[in-house]
Amino acid sequence: MKYATPLVGILALLLSTTAHGEFEKVRIQEIEKIKAALPEKAPAKPKKKRKLLIFSKTNGFRHGSIATGAASITLLGRKTGAWDAVHTEDDRYFEADKLKQFDAVIMINTTGEIFKPLKGEWNKLVKADRDAALKREEVLKKNLVDFVKSGRGLAGTHSATDTYKKWKEYNDMMGGAFAGHPWHQDVPVQNLNPKHPLNRVFNGKGFNVKDEIYQFRNDTAKKGERKYLLALQDGWEGLNKRGANREDKFWPISWVDKYGEGRIFYCSLGHRNEIYYNPAVLEHYLAGIQYALGDLEADATPD
Repeated sequence: MKYATPLVGILALLLSTTAHGEFEKVRIQEIEKIKAALPEKAPAKPKKKRKLLIFSKTNGFRHGSIATGAASITLLGRKTGAWDAVHTEDDRYFEADKLKQFDAVIMINTTGEIFKPLKGEWNKLVKADRDAALKREEVLKKNLVDFVKSGRGLAGTHSATDTYKKWKEYNDMMGGAFAGHPWHQDVPVQNLNPKHPLNRVFNGKGFNVKDEIYQFRNDTAKKGERKYLLALQDGWEGLNKRGANREDKFWPISWVDKYGEGRIFYCSLGHRNEIYYNPAVLEHYLAGIQYALGDLEADATPD
């Protein structure tokens, strides 16, 4: 895989896509690993030029893989021609006039209440400013819901489900709410829908992966609610690990859904940097984001 511009040019171009210089934290070696892992082409031809908003603001725990993830998703779209990306942590992009320029949003390891001031800033605000911030937060939340319901897309990796866990509409939209990660180890992954276009890369089989694996709150990510694609292998002895207390004994990893007229894709993989240059996972992400964008037709009928 060759680029017409040298690596320094690629890095400069990447830096131009973010207001926060996150890509400065991506090592040159990791950029090379991402480039080597990128698929040659997208599974679907875009119906039009697509624009993807990559959002990675954290108002809680911050993952070290954010910069790598944002670089990977940016390059994934650029290499395959599937989308152009803008990466930011500026929540003003969720103001209606700015949000409307995008076809989909992907939450890369966001955490907490991302449309509120950061906790350190919040504690310094007087009551009038807090009231104004809360009013603004509700506007941004509504803008996101309206954006998706109107026919746009929402995708998320890893801690996108550790975001707004007390906002039911977001939990319903994204599909799950984080409730612990009993596993950070090699785990067997079951391919729940081998013929699904998002799972084509796995050739009808399951696989093993090393990452931090989530379980979801019992009132979310329930069986039969959406089209599940990947889950921890049923019957694996590791399901009995301490802390693995999901009531229905179901630990999904990836799924698609519809929300209003919009499309949802989520995959809980993405704690570790190397997930974002795992070739099979990148193809899964590529197909999932193309589904969210509206370019890849895929069944989202609940199982």
